[in-house]
Amino acid sequence: MTLTIILIAALVGLAVFMLGMRGSASTSNRSPSASAPRAETQAVTQASDGEGPPYETESTASAYAESYKLAFGVQHIDYDISGQHAAVLAKVNDHAAAAVHQRDYFPRRPMLLPKLMKVLNDDESSRRELVKLILEDPALAGSTLQRANSAAYRYSPEPVDSLDRAVVMLGTNGMRSLLATAILQPVFKQPKGYFDHFATLTWEHAQRTAAASEACARAIGNTDPFIAQLIGLLGPLARIVLFRLTMETYREQRDLQPRAEVFIRAMQLQAPNVAGFIAATWELSDPSIRALQEQTDKVAPATMSPLGQAIYFGDLCGVLTLLTKRGTYSEEGAQALLMEQGLSRATTLKIWQAALRATDE
Repeated sequence: MTLTIILIAALVGLAVFMLGMRGSASTSNRSPSASAPRAETQAVTQASDGEGPPYETESTASAYAESYKLAFGVQHIDYDISGQHAAVLAKVNDHAAAAVHQRDYFPRRPMLLPKLMKVLNDDESSRRELVKLILEDPALAGSTLQRANSAAYRYSPEPVDSLDRAVVMLGTNGMRSLLATAILQPVFKQPKGYFDHFATLTWEHAQRTAAASEACARAIGNTDPFIAQLIGLLGPLARIVLFRLTMETYREQRDLQPRAEVFIRAMQLQAPNVAGFIAATWELSDPSIRALQEQTDKVAPATMSPLGQAIYFGDLCGVLTLLTKRGTYSEEGAQALLMEQGLSRATTLKIWQAALRATDE
């Protein structure tokens, strides 16, 4: 547990340091509707009614429901939650806010990551300093070499076998991107027991969401892509926190088998709130907290801040690419849904490709 807490904590330091520096800084056969945005130079276009498509539609809700069914390995979701299961759900709802202050569920701030980010953002720092810091974390060193040897970065037949060369190949942006995801990965490794596929599927969703959020931020402009990537990871992280809280609540009930619907309902109700609680506890910047609050308030995408839009479309794209890879949605139908929610075709294609590539590196 101690090792897991330390690894979880790494992301906290990264987020706090970077965002503190920034300061204020429906189906598978659907086709785009006639009212879908046509402007290719904007990530989101505002419809004539001033708000555009709503935050949630029957089609988006269906997509997220399918992702939950995959993650929990159930064929359907029965929301008739009663008796002791209802009591478990009520207790989870009551303790969701407090969970972000408990060691068993929530990451603590580390020491290494702020140092790493300071070196990455200091033009005067040497590559040797960065390599020295990376060597302090064997898992991070391994992830750095793995990323440098991926198809996205490796340009010669010889494998990259030194950290110095790997850092050169990845560059500053590549290292920042690596730190945002590789450090978080251990958080999504759960012990065998109930719902063994949940952690794996949620981690895949997190990777795809982070990549899509970053790409969307670049397309929209007026927001930092790296910050969008980090904030995009908070939704999946919130689901992990809620999974652990719900499982622990079930353990307090003798002879009561955990029920998938209780976990799913808790996440549907509380995940946006918990993501906001995490942001507040980490003392993230006001724009970051506002972007997450827009998700909690279910603001229409067209009226969101640029960072809020990047998070919204990044998360939806993450879910849709996950489903498409498993044959639940057609690629054409999934992309049509993104455009129906307000994304231009050009930006849809950009974030789609980014999300697809996320798990290949």
